[in-house]
Amino acid sequence: MWGTRTWYVPPREVLRSAEGQCMVGREDRMFGLGTTGRDSELRWLDARLHPGRPRRTPAVVVVRGPIGIGKTSLVRAALAQHPDSVICRTTAVRGGEAGPELFAALREAGVRQPELDPDAFEDWYTDFTVWARNRTGLVLVVDDVQWCEEPLLHWLGLLARRAAGLPVRIVLLRSSTAAEARVPDLECWYGTEVLDLGGLPEHAVSRLVAAAGREAGESFVRYCLERTGGNPLLLGQLLGGEGGEPSGTSVLRSLLERLPEYVRLVALAAAVLGDRDLFLVARLAEVPLHTAETAVGMLRAQQILAPERLEFRNRAVRAGLLDGTGPAELARLRRAAATLLSDAAEPAEVIAEQILQLAEPEPWMVDLLCDAAGGATERGAPETALRYLRSAVAARAEDVDLLVQLAEAVARVEPGDGFELLHQALEREGDPVKRADIAVRLGRLALVVRRCGTAVRVLEDELTRLDEELRPPVQRHLHALLGLVGIEHRDSVERLDTWLRADHVRPRAGLAEAGHFAVRAVVTALEGVEPEQAADWAARAIRRSDATVDDSPVSAAVLALMLADEVDLARGKLTEVIDLVPAKRSEYLAFRGLVSHWCGNLTGAGADTERAYTLASQETGRTAAVVPRIALATVLVEQGEASQADRVLRETDSMQLLEHTVLRPWFELIDARARWALGEQDAALVLFHRCAESLTEVGITNPLLAPWWFEAACLLADAGQHEEAAELAAHGAAPALQWGTPRAIGMARLAAGLTAEPGERVGLLEEASGTLAGSPARREAALAEFELGRALIDVGELGAARQRLRRATRSSLRLGDRQLPRRARQAAAAAGIPRQESPLASLSPAERRSVELAGRGVSNRVIAERLFVTVRTVETHLTSAYRKLQVNSRGELATALGQTSDCPEWTGTSR
Repeated sequence: MWGTRTWYVPPREVLRSAEGQCMVGREDRMFGLGTTGRDSELRWLDARLHPGRPRRTPAVVVVRGPIGIGKTSLVRAALAQHPDSVICRTTAVRGGEAGPELFAALREAGVRQPELDPDAFEDWYTDFTVWARNRTGLVLVVDDVQWCEEPLLHWLGLLARRAAGLPVRIVLLRSSTAAEARVPDLECWYGTEVLDLGGLPEHAVSRLVAAAGREAGESFVRYCLERTGGNPLLLGQLLGGEGGEPSGTSVLRSLLERLPEYVRLVALAAAVLGDRDLFLVARLAEVPLHTAETAVGMLRAQQILAPERLEFRNRAVRAGLLDGTGPAELARLRRAAATLLSDAAEPAEVIAEQILQLAEPEPWMVDLLCDAAGGATERGAPETALRYLRSAVAARAEDVDLLVQLAEAVARVEPGDGFELLHQALEREGDPVKRADIAVRLGRLALVVRRCGTAVRVLEDELTRLDEELRPPVQRHLHALLGLVGIEHRDSVERLDTWLRADHVRPRAGLAEAGHFAVRAVVTALEGVEPEQAADWAARAIRRSDATVDDSPVSAAVLALMLADEVDLARGKLTEVIDLVPAKRSEYLAFRGLVSHWCGNLTGAGADTERAYTLASQETGRTAAVVPRIALATVLVEQGEASQADRVLRETDSMQLLEHTVLRPWFELIDARARWALGEQDAALVLFHRCAESLTEVGITNPLLAPWWFEAACLLADAGQHEEAAELAAHGAAPALQWGTPRAIGMARLAAGLTAEPGERVGLLEEASGTLAGSPARREAALAEFELGRALIDVGELGAARQRLRRATRSSLRLGDRQLPRRARQAAAAAGIPRQESPLASLSPAERRSVELAGRGVSNRVIAERLFVTVRTVETHLTSAYRKLQVNSRGELATALGQTSDCPEWTGTSR
């Protein structure tokens, strides 16, 4: 098991020798190296670690060089010159985790220990800022960063981007021969400077030869320099430091010196090409095929190459061979290798790995990098695609199309960064048609990153720029997308109707038509008129939509269908698209959970919203996690988990809420519900009224989108403030009747019944119960039954009250509601309603045994084996038990059995 070596050096406690010099590591003592010959590099690094002027020095410094070149020694010596800085250091090893130990070092220094979860970064960074501003400096050092785990690299990237104004430096040490895909990205961070360490100069080698007790003659020094390339590690081994065995690199060089030159050429060609066909290796080495075969046989005899493949036995040996080749010669070989591989029709990604090593790729190589990026994207490797595209963009900075391709690739990993790159591409593009295409891409991405305000301004601007002859085909798409984006932007909602009524946005075939219908459906639904028309337009949008694109109108159409109570179509479409669009899976799952909640199925809603929340928490870089969080909080409040719901709500991005048309009032409604459940009635009322203000600001009159009036009326009625509750009930009655769905009418009658005089209350609640019974609003229907039971108790009709409370409890248990049955039991007990034996007692012993096992999820076959009966007998017992318990599925049976101990016996059912 590979491990991680970490140590923390507190300020003013840098270890020094008796002579006052900074103590060096074990490898430095071995060869007597220290910083010999590194004076200029030491001054360069010291200047960048200086904490005095944090805004004018880089946040990240990368020290890069071959293995054994002295990177660690140089950094350690530079750190020793800053004794007042806090230094936290870790060395990553392949397969290990450097993060925990680095974070432990931070904790030892007095910082609250961070977490790798990106969602926890902001809270930690707030505390860290306070701590860091009171320190002279903080230096985080990661040695051998090429082996570092991806989550820690992402966390360091977050810190590097945020810590520009703090005395914080991140020093990364890596081997220049590392071939890990993520390593080059480290040098692309903003504010990064790279120090490439080369071999020691001749005068430094001479000093080290003398320090080793050898005669530093000119010829011997040059011999050492030629043999080691000025690499301190190899030099120490060559001079016999501690009598250790020579490294794989020095052994290889020693062997190659005794072999013909053509063998070295073939070995070098194999190191460049990797495990490829011998014919290609021979061409790259510029030797005949039979000569290459002879060379390979000699290399295998020396245990350098594997027996059956053109693969080096030791990666360090291959790396050392490449390190020993001059940069110009190595670049020539890589360029030739790329050409050979292209002529041999090798995959684009194989050729791209050669091109990435070139400082100035040829034009055809840039095109090939783009092809390789496309292939990497298709196989689900966005990080690899980014490597190729970044190199291509660096070589062809003036190519806007290439910048757009890079933005699309970045958006798959960091949607916010991709949005910014698209904005840059739009500013640089002059062609109207291409600008319109970029604007469409930006608008689609805005729906993911919730940057709809910016997208609306861009789309409107591009619509005014279009030439007359280009308008008909392009403008329809821009207007359809403008409508979808405008729905989610509060300041644009009032202009939606104007956009829709324009002649040039009449529906046409394709995605533009689907978006057009979705916008019309949402606008009609939010205005609270014509639910049938809104549902029809939403259904058309659903049928014509392509769920695999970012500007799919599925979410908008589902919202309209929910408000119109056309829930089956909405649920079916969401189930269809959840697995089709990984980027929006969490959002679609959250919407399906909300549809289940809308129908009163808290069990299904809880499963979907919990899964959506988990997925959203794992989506690093994505900013569309607002919907899953609010959806989960909605269900948690209904399940009696108000404290947990409050915690989830606090995680929600406030900037997205401020700009969003629907999310802001929805968030305020759920926040108010949570406050009410926690016993903070005054705070809940304030939030209910704030929700009303948010709806009014954008002109939303639909009474069901965020029914604050209903919730507030219930709260006030429970508090005995019937007059104020009646005012709110009356406020919501008119728009509810205008919308006209059974849910809306039933909720209006329910609110009126709760706030009416005792003599009128029973009649109104009976009307509400009957109306809601014919709608998908099963939670509200159960609540109406419960309130009717309480009203009947008030007028002394205990028998009828018991029947209503029993019906409310049965319905709630089937829905997974734990709160209403408890309230019903309390109401019945307070009224003195006599208890009644539970129907579980009516089951036979055999039925009870079968039911208990089935409720735990045991299959009929296993039940039969455990009870020593036939499967048919088990089915008969369960059918009879279902009828007696009045349940229809194993899910309802499990709910009933799980709540049996808490069930009020008077209800005549089980929980």
